[in-house]
Amino acid sequence: MSNRAIFRLAVIGILIFDLASGGIITFFDDGSLDAAWELLPETFDWNSLIEEYLVLTISILAIILVMSILSLVGVVLFKAWGRWLYLTVTLLIFPFSIIAGPVINYGWETALFDFANMFHGAIILSMFLQPIASEFKSSDKAAW
Repeated sequence: MSNRAIFRLAVIGILIFDLASGGIITFFDDGSLDAAWELLPETFDWNSLIEEYLVLTISILAIILVMSILSLVGVVLFKAWGRWLYLTVTLLIFPFSIIAGPVINYGWETALFDFANMFHGAIILSMFLQPIASEFKSSDKAAW
């Protein structure tokens, strides 16, 4: 199997893993941590932000969603701009994580989240290291 095929399978695999993890977390959340969530201090008032700046909030989230989809398409098609857009989207998500404040999760939720983060990091790293990095460079030259 070629490097391109393995890389594509890895990117599609982590996408499926992310979607499946979200479904699993939603399905298996029995609400037993809700009381603990109520005890956490609210570091950022998301509700007032959404109410006051509804159009801006929806616009920003829509732009990030479109950029995420475009970056995945670019990465799977081995476009040089795709890997930079994938990295940019990843960096754009950090501020949301920072201002979200403390969270309470089940141990298995944290394990799924940590595994996904490691896999995303491996994908980003492999895009900029050989032999996958040369695939991104050769695909753009072939297109011209």
